[in-house]
Amino acid sequence: MLHQVMTSVLGASGSGKSTYLLALYATMSRGVNTCTLHEVDSNRDVELSDGWRDLGESGRPPEQTGAAPRQHVFVYSRDMKRLANLHWTDFRGGALASFVGPDGSPDAADMLRQVSLAHGVFLVVDGEHFRKPIAPNQREAVSRDSLLQRMSSVLTDTLTGRTAAGRPLPAITILITKADLIEWNLPGASRRLEDLVAEIRSLLPVAFQRRVCTAVCPVSVGPLESVASGAVRPDSVAPDSVHLPVMFTLAHFYRQERDSLGERLKALAAERAAVDGELRTLPPGGSRSLAARRDRLIGALRALDEQQASAGHWRGHCAAEAEALVPMLRHLMIYDGGRLATWAGVGRG
Repeated sequence: MLHQVMTSVLGASGSGKSTYLLALYATMSRGVNTCTLHEVDSNRDVELSDGWRDLGESGRPPEQTGAAPRQHVFVYSRDMKRLANLHWTDFRGGALASFVGPDGSPDAADMLRQVSLAHGVFLVVDGEHFRKPIAPNQREAVSRDSLLQRMSSVLTDTLTGRTAAGRPLPAITILITKADLIEWNLPGASRRLEDLVAEIRSLLPVAFQRRVCTAVCPVSVGPLESVASGAVRPDSVAPDSVHLPVMFTLAHFYRQERDSLGERLKALAAERAAVDGELRTLPPGGSRSLAARRDRLIGALRALDEQQASAGHWRGHCAAEAEALVPMLRHLMIYDGGRLATWAGVGRG
């Protein structure tokens, strides 16, 4: 049985979502640390490969996402074992700012529904906004242009809705594209990742609230230097860190499944103890109705034993997958309830 991991990708038009997907697929289809992704649909695999080749050979960037969201199903494998289907839904930038309802845009309503169900939400933000420190009088402009204000509303809606329903919260990845534009090494005024995180926190505080697990991940497809035709130089395509958001989402999913199955095992153990206790109180022998009751309790114990064995197996599987993925995240800024996640690396928090 393959796990089904649902993701939703949100971002403003021109934020780099489509280009990021091409770089992610090119990187993960080759494999990173024995982990791979491949499209289940061979034709879509060819489309992604052709798009990456067009970018790398002729410098032609991908077309922006249209009214119909881009949807992919990637098989996640590790050590040559198929483990999960990663459902990837990329909405056009305009969907975030569109109305819903009879006079609205169909993909806007679909976006809200998908986000409410997603195990992982990718919030894609153009790194150009963070090239230099954001002055106080620039914050509102950045929030508007990047659609972070709208992302905050969508995220708040799904987090509060899930909390009220007692449902698990999704992994949040704040994916900063075009990270090569950020002035990390400017003499005398270098940008630090911690400074970038502080700015993100001030613009999107909901992602750092209690119980919310968020990764801030700057990625780059390369400088993508332009030529006279408006295309990009092929030799300026050089992906960096593009796999980390997916590794984080999968690690969070497996940790969450492990913990959920652990709670399930506790509940099953308590239920079994109650049934076993009831069985022990029955006197030996007795009437036909007493024998039927005894048989029913014995059957219930067998069923509970089977459920415990199954839950224990899958908990062990999820624990092993989480343990394999977490070391890959040691250089990623991950926050659990607003604090650096100690589980993601030694010495954090």
